[in-house]
Amino acid sequence: MLHAQLTMYEAIRQVAATRLDQEALACGEARLSYGQLLECIDSQAQSLAALGVQKGGKVACLLPPGPEFVYLFFALARLGAVIVPLDPQLRRQGLVDVLQDAQPLALVSSQPIDEELLFQQVPSLRHFILPGGPERSLNGEGSLSSLNVLPQDLLALLYTSGTTGRPKGTMHTHSSLIAPVVASIKLREVWLHKPSLMSIGQTAKAIGRYRARLLRAAGRPQTFLSTVGWHTITGLEVVLQALLMGDRLVVMPRFHPRQALQLVEQEHVTVVIAVPLAFQMMLGIEEFDRYDSSSLLICGTGAAPCPPDLARQIQRRFGCAVHIGFGATETAGGIAATSLADSADRQAATVGRPMPGMQVKVVDEERRSLPPGQVGELAVRSDSLMLGYYNAPDMTAQVIDEHGWYYTGDLALIDTAGYVRIVGRKKDVIIRGGQNIYPAEIEAYLAGNPRIREAAVVGIPSPLGGESVWAFIILEEDVAMTSQEVLDYCRAALELYKIPSQVRIVADFPRTELGKPQKFKLREKVLQGEDKV
Repeated sequence: MLHAQLTMYEAIRQVAATRLDQEALACGEARLSYGQLLECIDSQAQSLAALGVQKGGKVACLLPPGPEFVYLFFALARLGAVIVPLDPQLRRQGLVDVLQDAQPLALVSSQPIDEELLFQQVPSLRHFILPGGPERSLNGEGSLSSLNVLPQDLLALLYTSGTTGRPKGTMHTHSSLIAPVVASIKLREVWLHKPSLMSIGQTAKAIGRYRARLLRAAGRPQTFLSTVGWHTITGLEVVLQALLMGDRLVVMPRFHPRQALQLVEQEHVTVVIAVPLAFQMMLGIEEFDRYDSSSLLICGTGAAPCPPDLARQIQRRFGCAVHIGFGATETAGGIAATSLADSADRQAATVGRPMPGMQVKVVDEERRSLPPGQVGELAVRSDSLMLGYYNAPDMTAQVIDEHGWYYTGDLALIDTAGYVRIVGRKKDVIIRGGQNIYPAEIEAYLAGNPRIREAAVVGIPSPLGGESVWAFIILEEDVAMTSQEVLDYCRAALELYKIPSQVRIVADFPRTELGKPQKFKLREKVLQGEDKV
């Protein structure tokens, strides 16, 4: 039984021992069983130890999703070392900034880079490793011996995606990264294993809704399709969910919507995880209906807000459940998620109930708990919480209190049934004429217009004091809509103070790699007079 008091290497070894010949990983022509995967992990650990990688040593990596990342991650876990996964597309200055903060002793990269420059600018760096090629090192020694690795040891330094423009390194242990998988196993028991007296009602609802798809999947290993970069907590948790639950992981080194649909059909994928923008792209493929997606049981999405209309399109066109997950890098992923047993409306309009083991509350400005139905800041507490921000104790103290509650900065309400609805970001609240305006509410309303694909609403300081509301709009392909028509649509249903002062039709937003609009960049462009964006 998987539990959070295992080390990550103990966990994968335990899983592999019971299914040595079962396929674990499929990436193009590469197919590895759990037994082969474990052999590769052990071989990688030996190689890293020979370079002098020891407990506590940090190794940064610029690797796309694929077998090499998996070997490296679990090999470092075996050694008690720390992985620092980074975006392979990171520009040089951004890479240098993060490396100088993280202070790794080695860098693993799938592409040649100017290692001499990095050796000069990052004094801690001793080795440059190109998978399948020679290592460039300043020195190397060490061997794999008896290791005293503990579940509470640091395993990963994960940098946030930077919607605020200031990436921060979150420190996660073996235990905090395993805890979300344990929670998911508990959820899975409701619909993939024999139901208990307590869960039989939920299981019956799910069977009634998904019938043959659920019955085909029950009691069998699932096939996950990963479409998200593994340097993000979303992507990394997909890897851990699939492999630590003894499932099969189908890998896309780089996302392409048509290839994703092909893989769903060819590999009989049952669970696909993608950001909302990726699902939009898949649904936008002209020959979408030619692909067989009847194996799919779950389309999971998160990492960025999923408009309710998009969630309903996914349900209808893929014919499966939508799991809208809500989480944070600081909590190793999932805080809440919808379930197979939830109604279509709840799957589309909420982020579900808290994950097993996750405590949640909504608080006011003084961090006092609020009753159900009131909007406030969402605070959470669980075994998956980070140790803190790397090299930033003061910043850590601002978001984690002495009782272990993490204050997310997200505005939410929790209804009487325990379902969480995200209203927006605390820092994004617009104050206009003394009224609080939550951009997510306006964005959801705008996205409900069939001609509007996506909206981003920001507050801009007003010369008269307070803030004015600016709405940036992306239209659906091959449709026309003027700013005035957008305003008329808003006036039809929104309260007067919520109607945007300005509307800009744009081709796209500045985004993080996961597709989240970077509102701070939109705001900066307006303040700099570049309001065409």
